[in-house]
Amino acid sequence: MHNFLAKKRITAFLFILVLVTLSVLNMIQSFGPIKQTLASGDYDISETKGLIHQLDADINEHVFEKFGFVEAYGYLQSLMWKNEENNFEVVKDMEGKLHYTYFATGPTYTKDLSDRVAALGANLDPQTKLTYVMTPDKYVRGYTTFPDGIPYNYNNETADGFLANLKQDGIDTLDLREGLLESGIPAKDLFFTTDHHWKIKTAFWAFGQLVNHLDGMYAKPLDPDHYYTDIHNYNVIPYEGIFIGSQGRKAGKYFAGADDFDLIYPKFKTNYSFYFKTGETEAALNGRFEDALLTTYPLNVQGATYDLTADKYFTYLYGNQGIVHVVNKDNPDGLKVMFIKDSLAVPMISFLSTVVSEIYVIDPRYYTEDIMDFASNTELDHVFVSISPQDLVEEFFPYGAKD
Repeated sequence: MHNFLAKKRITAFLFILVLVTLSVLNMIQSFGPIKQTLASGDYDISETKGLIHQLDADINEHVFEKFGFVEAYGYLQSLMWKNEENNFEVVKDMEGKLHYTYFATGPTYTKDLSDRVAALGANLDPQTKLTYVMTPDKYVRGYTTFPDGIPYNYNNETADGFLANLKQDGIDTLDLREGLLESGIPAKDLFFTTDHHWKIKTAFWAFGQLVNHLDGMYAKPLDPDHYYTDIHNYNVIPYEGIFIGSQGRKAGKYFAGADDFDLIYPKFKTNYSFYFKTGETEAALNGRFEDALLTTYPLNVQGATYDLTADKYFTYLYGNQGIVHVVNKDNPDGLKVMFIKDSLAVPMISFLSTVVSEIYVIDPRYYTEDIMDFASNTELDHVFVSISPQDLVEEFFPYGAKD
């Protein structure tokens, strides 16, 4: 009996010791961010909730060896052949690719959102064209399948209804889900395994589809000799097993592995100016496509596999910025266009810059000015709205709302 109680005491002591040690290490890890938040915080009583929320985020984001625990948990789930993590926040399809999903009983109502796009179009100069570019969902119809018990979010059906509403309002649309399986890219290589984005080669294919679509709207083709839309005129640099995407960062590299990443940029001569601004951060660059529109930092960063700065997808256009302005100095007489977009469109827009004169890019999440005013007061030939099926929510349409 005495030995039994002694073992219990030792076990309890070791357990408490581990908890205290981890608590101290977590306090050390998060002390800096907490101190910074408290120093810059607004102590007005109305802001208390926001301050507490930020402190909670600081603690959660700076857990000692956070991703070590994430990897260990993901590895255990893979050993048990599980196809979901964190209460179905991230799931696996039958091919092993990760998805964001949730339980739903049908498509989401989006008429209010399509009305906002229609309002944007009505506010444009009569000479400015408007096109909605629907990028594909990672759940590719006709190819992707989920194991039994994995919920489906009806993103594609939501997109179908949204596009139908736009067409009823007479708005031009390009649905990049169509022809995706006939693109020549193997279906398994259309999207990253650990990220919700399409691969860069898929984005390049979409650029070609967009150019073809525009050629049907303008008397002068954007790429009459099919030179700029030919991938053979671009360098394709493969990086093997280098990328852990947003879904992989939640599940750990042992749950679904790591992705290869292809960096694609022109072989031909290019000359750009590039400007971006998000909040108080702004920058301007000049030079070739790879000097002005690309940042190789995510490809070279060491020891930060799960850090956002290591996200390879944001090699193009420095990721999601509030506003971007790209000028192709070699094509001064080309179209002047604007994109209102989410992250999926970023590399496609980068490639489109080779056949137009100027591109303005606005991310509704980070641009704080009035988008409709900007579009109507800027000299533009064409405005594109490109929000993917998973992002057909109010956050991405902060304009044109009915009073």
